[in-house]
Amino acid sequence: MVYRGKPSAACERCRSRRLKCDQSIPSCCACIRAKVECPGYRNRLDLSFRDQNEEVISRAQRAARKKRPVAITPPSTEASFSSRALSFSPTINNLDYPAQDLAKGYFFSHYITGGLSKGHMAYLVPLITDPANGAVNSALNAVGLAALSNIRLSPQMMLKARHEYTKALSETNKALANITMSKRDDTLAAVVLLGMFECLTCSDGSFIDRWMKHMEGATRLIEFRGVDQLTRKEGLDLFTQLRAQIHIGKIYQEKYSSPLLFTLSEKAKEYRDPNDHIIDELGLEVIRLSNFCASMKDGSVTDPGEIIRAALTIDANLTSLFITVPASWNYRIVKVPIFNGEAITRAVWGDSYHIYENLAASSMWNNYRSARILVHELIIDTVKRLDAFTSEETHRRQQRALASQSRLIAHQLVEDICSSVPFNLGAGSETNDGNDIEASAPFQVTAAGGFSLMWPLLIAANSGLACQELRQWIMNCLDKIGHSMGINQALAMAQVLRRGMSSRALSLEESATTISDCYSGVVED
Repeated sequence: MVYRGKPSAACERCRSRRLKCDQSIPSCCACIRAKVECPGYRNRLDLSFRDQNEEVISRAQRAARKKRPVAITPPSTEASFSSRALSFSPTINNLDYPAQDLAKGYFFSHYITGGLSKGHMAYLVPLITDPANGAVNSALNAVGLAALSNIRLSPQMMLKARHEYTKALSETNKALANITMSKRDDTLAAVVLLGMFECLTCSDGSFIDRWMKHMEGATRLIEFRGVDQLTRKEGLDLFTQLRAQIHIGKIYQEKYSSPLLFTLSEKAKEYRDPNDHIIDELGLEVIRLSNFCASMKDGSVTDPGEIIRAALTIDANLTSLFITVPASWNYRIVKVPIFNGEAITRAVWGDSYHIYENLAASSMWNNYRSARILVHELIIDTVKRLDAFTSEETHRRQQRALASQSRLIAHQLVEDICSSVPFNLGAGSETNDGNDIEASAPFQVTAAGGFSLMWPLLIAANSGLACQELRQWIMNCLDKIGHSMGINQALAMAQVLRRGMSSRALSLEESATTISDCYSGVVED
């Protein structure tokens, strides 16, 4: 199976006439204007990949026949016939390398080189080219095969994926037990990929427990690697990607962040382009937010006035960071074209969406929005509790005005997260004669974009500031990410929301056993 490039998602009539198709359901606007029946749309994933299994198997069999004589099996030997038939069965299990090549091709096109994901996990390229780095290569195969298995509903491919996962887990465990190897970038990269495998293959709502335990292990490994990891591009990129995920876990657990992680975040700016310092500055503010949430949980901070003042300070710091964002990190707001009084596409929430320079910028903005949503949730909840004990009417009006302002701010942040969805799913990532294809562009499904969207969407839907219609839209987005990209965690998130997720503070199950168990082998200084 090979990647054949990006096919057109337009309907048959628009493709044949080279017309711009908006892909509306059940009929595109071009067909509506022409007053003809729209012929519908093709499955772009099926078109993007051409199945070469039969061809590869056929070539291998011809080569084998040239090298050795064909063995004659007696017709009376039923067992021999069955074995021979099985060995030549045209399935993906017949040859190992087509499945592995397919997995690598899928991963590269969706997470490294394809569309808006270009460069998203570029740190993997120099690591997987070394054949000695078996763990990271096996883990990459596991992720690619698991994604394709979920998309194609192929149990056979999932068996191969789990075989690669087991091999990668064993090799990673050995590396983590060695002082030198545990500090290598390929070991941490294998950890990242094994975590992705967990996201792809989770089957129930306990994904949060498993994912958080994985983040705890990743934190230990980052701390053990120390400042030296920041001096290499691959190490700095790995640190940046994992730190953002660790922050989410700490806030959901309401646990203190590691002091060493704070120190490493401060040091990271020394090794980064000055235009990119905002990444680390945001990371430092989010660490302060997670520590603040932890202090409220353990009772260190209980005074409502102190809570509100601290929350407002954190929010002011976050806001000030993004007042003068470097141009490379900013975004444009694109209005959705209107036809006959209605938006020409249903894939956008509201009347506009955002176009970013790259996926890293979109992810950073959504991390910022998620953090501020949580801050304003704290303010709203604290004012609500305070209102019951406030007798002075003037004070009550002030408190309610503050809560009302927080609701407006948080609601806008929720809308902004939703406005990033079209870009993360491919809109505006192509150009036509130098001009951006805007709302009428095909929405290319990009797995890296879907991965970065899941947690911001969950936070937005669970904020209490999204109406039921918007919650449903977010659940549909998560379903799309899950089914189109093979990421089961998105489906699990949608199910959690449907059941009525009530709190961001989710306790861990002590009995949960995950990949993070292998971190116990990391040698302490």
